[in-house]
Amino acid sequence: MSKYTVIIADDEAPARKKMERLLGKFQEIEIIHIAENGLDALESIRTQKPDIAFLDIEMPGLNGIEVAENLLDVPTYIVFATAYNEHAIKAFELNAIDYLLKPFNEDRLSATIEKILAGPKAELHAAQKEKIEKIGNEDDLRLPFSNKIPIPTFDRYKLVDYDEVVLIEVEDRNTILHTMDKAYTMNQTLDYFEKKLPLDKFLRVNRSSLIGLIHVKEIVIWFGNRFKIVLSNNKEVVSSREKSKVLKNVLKF
Repeated sequence: MSKYTVIIADDEAPARKKMERLLGKFQEIEIIHIAENGLDALESIRTQKPDIAFLDIEMPGLNGIEVAENLLDVPTYIVFATAYNEHAIKAFELNAIDYLLKPFNEDRLSATIEKILAGPKAELHAAQKEKIEKIGNEDDLRLPFSNKIPIPTFDRYKLVDYDEVVLIEVEDRNTILHTMDKAYTMNQTLDYFEKKLPLDKFLRVNRSSLIGLIHVKEIVIWFGNRFKIVLSNNKEVVSSREKSKVLKNVLKF
């Protein structure tokens, strides 16, 4: 049985050694190159055309996302291994077969390998080539996940629709995303979400609160020319004076 060739790319030596050690437990896997930066990874993947490439995202030269963007015509399975969850949507847009959130364990990596080994190599490559042929422009790639926020869990990502987000707030230096019935601690900052989320659906009402406009249930006139906003999950936030003016314009009252 022919082995699956693999390239590892990570700028941190402990991470490279861990990946090499874990992959060494799979008889079906053969590591043919270990890169310490994005430029080396890109060149090696283009010249050696491995079956699988494990890419860190934060690397010097080119980051993992930039490497993958330059490999859309190469039938190599991309697996991102990173400590940052905010790149998950972009990773899926680039047809990555998996996204490993550090620190991952052997069981999580095994699930990735098993996914790749699930069918004959020829069939897997045929499917990957078909994906490549269907790739259009970046806007086409964004459609399936353009209105989702990836929420990392132990072994997967829960994709939360924008319309499910009631409130994102900073609490005790943590960024908390609230839906109607759950709260998730996120790695990203509130500034990140304010820039990323659509202005017609979300509004930053004070320094620590970003609300989903469709979840505004009541607006209570508050002292100091401000408003107390009651949301659909019964959480309440008070808008700043400046944002109160914006809120009046946004909600047309």
